[in-house]
Amino acid sequence: MKKILLSILLCLPLSVVAQSNWETVNDNQQKASTRQKAQPTTGRKKEYQYARYLGNVVPMVNGEVMWEKTFDNNLSAEANYEHMLKFLTQMTQEDNQLEDSKVAIVNKTEHKIVCHFDEWLVFSNKFLALDRTRMIYTLTCDCYDYKVDVKIFRISYRYEEQRDGGEIFKAEEWITDENAVNKKRTRLLKISGKFRRCTVDRMEQILNTINHSLKK
Repeated sequence: MKKILLSILLCLPLSVVAQSNWETVNDNQQKASTRQKAQPTTGRKKEYQYARYLGNVVPMVNGEVMWEKTFDNNLSAEANYEHMLKFLTQMTQEDNQLEDSKVAIVNKTEHKIVCHFDEWLVFSNKFLALDRTRMIYTLTCDCYDYKVDVKIFRISYRYEEQRDGGEIFKAEEWITDENAVNKKRTRLLKISGKFRRCTVDRMEQILNTINHSLKK
């Protein structure tokens, strides 16, 4: 009888150790599972990627979408005019421009330039899947001694024209906060959001390129 009791007592520590080991494994598994759940989903990563387009990135002037910027430099009004006329003429001939893009009118005396642009704005370009829209806008340039004022406005889009004529959108009713961002202001809407994102990128590209050219 004593031998039986002794055998039972000797087995108890082994059982406790075994049980403790299993609990440790379970704890690690739970922690790993918690870490996996804490990782952001693909949707959250995408929202974070586009977060900068949720803020005040589409400027409004008297109810109209308008990008405007003043570039300071050390050139005379005439030199600024000649530089910008050459720059904008070259811009109308870039690969993304359509045949209606042109320097529309100029005023040499007042050093003013008005351009009409009709260009392709590309959302994505994958194999056998090109998603793009025509974007039409007006760009004006007023040149002075030591500065240049640029405005971009009257922005509109011609989308999917190959499908029954497509759709026409004005920037004021398509890429503003009310039309391109959800009510909670946490993400871009699927269709109008891509117009907003690519338009912001394009306007920034134009203004940055002008700035760089005037500093050469």
